[in-house]
Amino acid sequence: MRLENVKILKMGSRLGIALSEFYFKKGSIVEIKALKGNNQKTFLAKFNRIITLRRDLRNFLGLKHQELLTLEIRSIPSLERTKEMFKDDKIDMLSLIPEKTSKDYEIFVVEFDKDAEKWVRIWYSHERGSGQQLEIKRYVEIEAIGSLLGQYQAEGTKHKNTSNKFYIEFKNKLVLEHKEFVNSLNMLGITKNMSEFRFVFNLVKVTKNEVENYVNQFKTGMECDVKLSSCKSKGIGFGWVIRNTLLAEIVLNSLDKVRNLLVRESHYLTNQQKLANSFFAKLLTGDGTFDVNCRGRDFPGIRIKIVDIDINYLHDYKKIMKNLGFHARINEKYIFVISSCSFKNLLYLYRINAFKNSNNWNKLIVAIALCLKGRRYYTYLRFLELPDCEKFGTSLITKGFLLNSNISSDWLNNKVKENLVIKNGYNCWSLTSNGRNLSETLGNWSKDYKNLKELKKIENPFELIEVLKIKKMKYLPKECPESSRCSFL
Repeated sequence: MRLENVKILKMGSRLGIALSEFYFKKGSIVEIKALKGNNQKTFLAKFNRIITLRRDLRNFLGLKHQELLTLEIRSIPSLERTKEMFKDDKIDMLSLIPEKTSKDYEIFVVEFDKDAEKWVRIWYSHERGSGQQLEIKRYVEIEAIGSLLGQYQAEGTKHKNTSNKFYIEFKNKLVLEHKEFVNSLNMLGITKNMSEFRFVFNLVKVTKNEVENYVNQFKTGMECDVKLSSCKSKGIGFGWVIRNTLLAEIVLNSLDKVRNLLVRESHYLTNQQKLANSFFAKLLTGDGTFDVNCRGRDFPGIRIKIVDIDINYLHDYKKIMKNLGFHARINEKYIFVISSCSFKNLLYLYRINAFKNSNNWNKLIVAIALCLKGRRYYTYLRFLELPDCEKFGTSLITKGFLLNSNISSDWLNNKVKENLVIKNGYNCWSLTSNGRNLSETLGNWSKDYKNLKELKKIENPFELIEVLKIKKMKYLPKECPESSRCSFL
């Protein structure tokens, strides 16, 4: 490591430094720690005697012409990418950082410690200069990355803009979806102050008072400033941008790698299942719809559908849905993939919080109630009353549900075949792990269903589902109908 005190020089309209000698080979990657008073900032650069100081460094340290700056300089190799995506119960972001940018510039990565965690410092350079440096956590919660990528797969910009630069852009009408997306980025190490928030509206469709109401709700929920943009679009909505090429490269590369992993594997391991659950849940919230048809049926017809203009994405979604237990088919003409839903599928969607924050979530809750009213599934409600871990006898079923002993025994034996109950001996039963999961899921669902009925003041699930299917013409960002997509952003 080399230590040097240098004077800040004027270099045209910029500030820079001139080192006294060549400590390292010209063009080699070095890590430079700049110290001024009690403040310091570390950055990567290609070594040269003349180094231009970047704007973020100048602003952070408040650098001025002719000031003295202390530098610690050391040569450092770029980390090799790991092939293993998972490390214990987290995702190793080093496996998702591409080797090069889309313009074929090499991306350099070094590791450092911060707040007792492993972080990576990421940077790239080109012939005319260098890109903005980025720092993120190396190991991140699986659910946070799955949720982030699922939301971006559905609602993010996945192509270059007109100036041929990459950026992160997220569009959604739901305040809570924006909040979850920002929280996922925070877990990655990306702060909200890197973002620019916008509210897009058409004064022909909404009044100035309505615009103010929407913006105040968003500012309150997100605790941020919002810029207004009027346009000739059909509606209103929120969007925000992070203008950071490296972050965009990492997110887009991560999308491809995660989607390919979930398509390639036919049986998910524990970490893969966590990733699939969180990714699929947010994909449905953004681009999915949930349809329930009760008319002329003894049992409701329930379907989920994902719309995407990219046919390759639709084929990926179909394979992922198949791996998750759905029977999906693609309609290329109308650019969607669709699947019917069994009762087991519905419980899975509820567990992973699919469609959460949208009106489709309410329809999912009622769809479970409709199934439980049918002759085939109503007995599953008994799992709400069965003890969690204790052993029990046939009499608990007989007395609790007013059945004779033979019917109780037959029911328990059937649940043994479904791996929900296990027989421990003569007249001695207990719940399996699947049975306990079912009991917990139904317990949470029953609370949500009760709250929904009280909110809508409707007890009959058949009437309730019809009310939920009616689209509102005007709504606040918290309560939007069907899709959460902002098609005009």
